[in-house]
Amino acid sequence: MRPAFSASKPSPSGREKGRRKGASAAEQLLTGQALPLRTRLHDALALGLTKSDGHGAKKWQSTDAGVQSHVLKSVGAFVGCLSNELLKLPPIKSVMLCIYKHENTPKVFVYQESISDILVALEGILKTENISVLIQAADVSSKFVSTLGNSVRQYSVLEMVSSLSCHLSANQLRIAVPCATALTCILNSLVTARASTQAEIWKALDKTNAVASVISALQNYTEDAYPLNYLMDMISLLRSILWIWPSSRYHVWSNHNLMAKLAHYCLSAETTVSTKVLKLYAALALCGIGAMVLLKNEELITKTSDLMGKSHPTVTRIEALRLCQVFLRSSRGCDQLMTAHCQPIVQGITNAMSEIDEKTLVREGCRTALLALRYSGNHHRCFWFNAIDEVLYKILSGSCNSSHHAHRTLCYGQLFNIDSKDIMNIYPYVWDILGYLAVHCDNEHLSIGKRQNSFLLGLISCACSLATDLPLKNSPVKLSKEEQEPALRAVLMMLLSPSQFIFSEASSKFLEAVLPLGNEYMNMLMSSLESNVTRNLTASFDCVKIMTNLMNIACLLIVQSNHSLNKRSAVDVLSSIIKECLHDHLYITRSNFASHLQFCFDGSSCCYLSEEWEGENIVFFYGLVVLFDLLKSDSFICFHCKRKLDVGIVCHGCRDYYTEGLVGVLKHALCQNMSPGPKSYIAHILSLFGLCGFPSKLGGNMRNVLCDNELVDLELLLADGESLSAHAAILSARCPKLLPSEKSFVRDGSETDEFGRRSCYHVRMSDRVDSHALKKILEYAYTGLVTVDDALVKPVKTLAKYCHLRSLHLMLQKEQPRWHSCPIYGLTTALEPAKHSFSDIILEAQSNDKMECHHGSCQLSTPHIHSHKIILSVSCDYLRALFQSGMHESFAEVIRVPVGWEALIILVQWFYSGELPRVAADCRWKTLSTEEKLSILKSYAELSSLADFWFLDGVKEESLEVLTSCLNSSTNASLEFIGFAANLGQWELVEAAISSVAHLYPKLRDSGRLEQLDEDVLNMLRTEYVRYSQHCSASN
Repeated sequence: MRPAFSASKPSPSGREKGRRKGASAAEQLLTGQALPLRTRLHDALALGLTKSDGHGAKKWQSTDAGVQSHVLKSVGAFVGCLSNELLKLPPIKSVMLCIYKHENTPKVFVYQESISDILVALEGILKTENISVLIQAADVSSKFVSTLGNSVRQYSVLEMVSSLSCHLSANQLRIAVPCATALTCILNSLVTARASTQAEIWKALDKTNAVASVISALQNYTEDAYPLNYLMDMISLLRSILWIWPSSRYHVWSNHNLMAKLAHYCLSAETTVSTKVLKLYAALALCGIGAMVLLKNEELITKTSDLMGKSHPTVTRIEALRLCQVFLRSSRGCDQLMTAHCQPIVQGITNAMSEIDEKTLVREGCRTALLALRYSGNHHRCFWFNAIDEVLYKILSGSCNSSHHAHRTLCYGQLFNIDSKDIMNIYPYVWDILGYLAVHCDNEHLSIGKRQNSFLLGLISCACSLATDLPLKNSPVKLSKEEQEPALRAVLMMLLSPSQFIFSEASSKFLEAVLPLGNEYMNMLMSSLESNVTRNLTASFDCVKIMTNLMNIACLLIVQSNHSLNKRSAVDVLSSIIKECLHDHLYITRSNFASHLQFCFDGSSCCYLSEEWEGENIVFFYGLVVLFDLLKSDSFICFHCKRKLDVGIVCHGCRDYYTEGLVGVLKHALCQNMSPGPKSYIAHILSLFGLCGFPSKLGGNMRNVLCDNELVDLELLLADGESLSAHAAILSARCPKLLPSEKSFVRDGSETDEFGRRSCYHVRMSDRVDSHALKKILEYAYTGLVTVDDALVKPVKTLAKYCHLRSLHLMLQKEQPRWHSCPIYGLTTALEPAKHSFSDIILEAQSNDKMECHHGSCQLSTPHIHSHKIILSVSCDYLRALFQSGMHESFAEVIRVPVGWEALIILVQWFYSGELPRVAADCRWKTLSTEEKLSILKSYAELSSLADFWFLDGVKEESLEVLTSCLNSSTNASLEFIGFAANLGQWELVEAAISSVAHLYPKLRDSGRLEQLDEDVLNMLRTEYVRYSQHCSASN
């Protein structure tokens, strides 16, 4: 106990004064009934709390039912007398108080042991077998934990969680229900707890089979046998568990009976139950696989859209919107949700956004719209049909005024004088939604009436005014750059819009807004950018300022074709920014400063593979946008040496300088793993230097067959008599427009030469086709990358448009890349069943299973895949030599591959995509049986072995990467795999598997589970264990 200060001691500090003031207030409240109840509680706890060794942690020892009941009554009475005012005090909010008398002066001291003692007592009493005491203990525990609220996480609740979760399966509802309520309250307070604390709690829940108990309760619930609050409490508890611990979700979405029960509760029960189920679904959908399971339930999605309707309570509509938000986190989820339910979902979203007086509902509606509109698709048309522009318009104006008055409000800047915090917090969503609407808007999305109404025009005008900071000069509301960023971003996205109407209106309004700033505004921004980027090694970047300047410059470059910017100097500054970004010296994510994006789910996500198109480092993306817009202007003057040009942006004399510098850096970056947006802009920048496309490993291999006449089955006949050889299988996947017509298939398809090989198809090209341009088109189709000289740009561009090579055409047209687009090189479409697949070889797996083939007249019943010799030979030296050998095997229609069916599927995917499929360490993988995991692991071991004989470049290394990421998840599978890999002679895989189980060597040895391994492998395991032990000792 802390001694009181004497009069001779120094005056108390500010903190001490505050503590005394709070203590005095608490003392005044702890009068009357509270003080004797506190004394009674202290005396009661003393009857059962002891320290086994006289010191250290206390334990509850009493098993006497009377003592236990007395303690519970004392705890309940004291908790019940605490007033709301007392609980709001800082000392009481976190701890309870104990009053002592010292030197006749009342003092109030923080006494945290009071709570700890009550928790210890409840933990012990909950272990009793006396039913009446258990009922009483469960009820008091629920009240006590609910009173503490989130402050309960300040104490050790591990044993409390274990004690409560043991009674979830109790037959006595009076025990199970309050235990579930108390446990839910505790778990909800742990959402933001440390990972180590959450791991300990999950271990306790897992040990007591808490999830299984709750699932059983929900499955066995019937309205006749159980009260409604029992169902509600169990749903709430399961939701809390699913929200925090990803490993619990598989047990729910994989349980078909439970999922059917939950759907029944949501579809047929009253609204309050449906609301609870929606919250549970949102937690379950944090697992990407769980989300897909839910989205397949058509009735459920229909019900969700219905619960967004105006006839339902606000809280229900909000939970329905939040469930949709989780679904919409991935493009796949968006497609699944919007394909069949677009109109009702969009209508529910826009209705919520229209409830101007319900700010929370408006905010959740805006958040849902924002997530949905990130992706392109037909749902954009649906948003326009539901007057999304009018909805956004009225959110900004804050009322449902007439369009004329609202337009005047937005135009004259009265909007910026609104000081309502609730309204201002919604504005960023409006600008982001407007930006996504614009950047995904085709001309046909906007009707003539839509173009003429004042809503969209007012939004554009308002965004441009806010983005340029002009209306804020005399406004009492001063917005920071972080608050302006959404509007500036919306303007940039409107200037990148495929819609000519939106682009022209945004250009006009933005130019009008920046006109007072003068012609030197862009130079001023670039100078600020240069001074911010130029720094010494110890200084830090002002990332937000750099980002804002880049966005402004990008907008100005798009709308001002004539500017006085020094291109060479600007390119040098932008090059520095890009290089700093690539080295992660200059890095900022949009969510770091855009607070309105931080709403996304404090629960732990799993099994999601999604990313923002722009990438995480937003400065890098905007730097590339500015660089592209700067270089693409048709000035016909070398931006480096100022020499006049006939075409292009840089003369031949300066091209080498940039090839070694900036171009070299971008070419290297384009080969790295990168988000689609930056990759697209890098490719478009390089296209300005004549290099068009996206490099890939498989595309690089395909370059070898361009001039190879082996296996040619297609001739492109030109008007001048020249012919170009090609392969129909490759063009079917990469450029189908160059394939022969249907009549040619019928005429030539059955013809074969004397060796049984299919004869060539012939396609006669138009007289206007340039042979050099056609060669470039073929090169791009085969490799995905082509160098186009300035003289060939026009004919190649024309032919690319005819061949529907949109990406190449956009590059040659010097157009911006389309938002959310990025071509991926691959030939897998050549494998799809079609009337004419051009298959000339069958790969048969080593399997005794049977399969039914729908490929033409194929009669083969064993597992097999129809493939193409030209594609197989590109990546496999063994098969290429076989096909060219002239031996009898080279003309065989079937090749038996010495691997299983699963391994063959993976192998063919590698042939046609250039990469081995990865095994995602998601919920599905973690919950597979040992046999299922081992089957997958064996497939990659088989491929690693096959790579030695077939000379499959990179397959061994990629197989090792896949296996290394999977082996740690299953000791049993790893042990079985060691022997399998050893029999195949794949010692690198054996070493990887041994490393994953080496730390368990003593346990495995004593259990006898190592007897199946031969002596050489055992010696490897012992050696690895010794190395592991030495490493641990050195670390300690």
